[in-house]
Formats: sequence, C-alpha cells, structure tokens
Amino acid sequence: MMALGRAPWLAAAAVAAAAAGTLALEPPAAAVSSQMEPPDSLRAAQFLDGMRGTSPIACEMVIRSLSSGWGWGRLHYEPDAARENQHLVGWVSGRLSDPGVIAPLLAGLADPDDCVARVAARLLGRTRHPRAAQSLLVALASADSRTRMLAAIGLGYADDSTAVEPLLRALRDDAPLVRAAAAWALGEIEDRRAVPPLARLLNDDPDSGVRMAAALALGSMY
Repeated sequence: MMALGRAPWLAAAAVAAAAAGTLALEPPAAAVSSQMEPPDSLRAAQFLDGMRGTSPIACEMVIRSLSSGWGWGRLHYEPDAARENQHLVGWVSGRLSDPGVIAPLLAGLADPDDCVARVAARLLGRTRHPRAAQSLLVALASADSRTRMLAAIGLGYADDSTAVEPLLRALRDDAPLVRAAAAWALGEIEDRRAVPPLARLLNDDPDSGVRMAAALALGSMY
C-alpha cells in the first residue's frame, strides 16, 4: 500500500464517513494553527471525543490505521498501517512526551461508547509508556468483562513481557471474549511461556472463537 505522505489517511476516512453522516471529527490543530501543537493529553481527549457515535464501519477504518499484525475482531492478517502512517500515530509512540495522555485514555477505556473504548485500548498500548502498561494491568483485573477484554488487547499492543503472567491467568477467565483477547495478546508478545497454556486452550476450550484466537497466537510463535 502506498504511503500517503503528509495527506493523512484518517482525514480521508473522516471525509468519507462524514459524507455518510457517520462521523464528525474536528480538524487537526495543525490545520488551524501551524505555530502551536496541542499537548498530547488534549489531542488524545479530542481524538477520542471524535470517535463518539461513530458507525462501526468508520470506527473500523480508524482502528485499522492504528493496528498491525493480527487484527483484533475479525482475526485476520492485515498490513501494518501504522508503519505507513506514522504521522497519524507518532504522538502515541514510544517517543510520547506527555504522560498526562494516560488519564484521558483510561477514561476512554471505561467509556460506554464501544468505538471510544476500543480506540483507547489500542492507544494505551501504543504509547509504550510504563504508566500505560501498569494501568492496563490494573484494568485487566476489573470486575467488568468488557474492560478486561479491552485491557488484554491494549497489553498485546504494548508488547510488554511483564504482562505475560497476568495474561496467562486471563486465559482462565469466565468470559470467552477475555480468554480470546488474552490469547491474541500473548501471540503479539510472543513469549514461549504461553505455548503450553495456549495449546490447552486450542484443544479444550468450548468456545470456537477462543480456540481460533489460540491457534493464531500459536501460529505467530512458529
């Protein structure tokens, strides 16, 4: 896929979605003023707010721009769009300068809007900030199964080896979506400690989606 250079992919997606009446995003701050960049915390809050009420299709378009490897949800391989659109997501990379971004992303993780929560989970993982991984580990122990699922996905994007043991425990979660998300995350981290439990999941789990996630995770390690 050809990189779009300085013409943001997200802007094109936003225009298409807005034309369909599904998405309304504020123009980037750089388009309003080239002299002042907003802090990362404000940019994250505005980005998530722009996701609120987005249609599932438009939300998927945005999420694909933040994703790499085995795309969560449909569980199929897709090109690393983030690598080709670093100008869109560079502010949530390992070079993140504003740790204040963690608070709005955590608030987004608990948002009742599904798109806001899904995007927040990915951005939390993408920051690679130590506080982000710690916050996701706390969320992985939430009483709410949706939050645990999103936290597992975020930890997969964080690619943090300290998350392996908590994710292994999440493979025994009562909720199938949490087990599947934990399996996917372990496949992203590619820690060989996960191989035996993932193999058991593949053979024994009663849920077909969980078995598929385990198979894909094991495949990524070989």
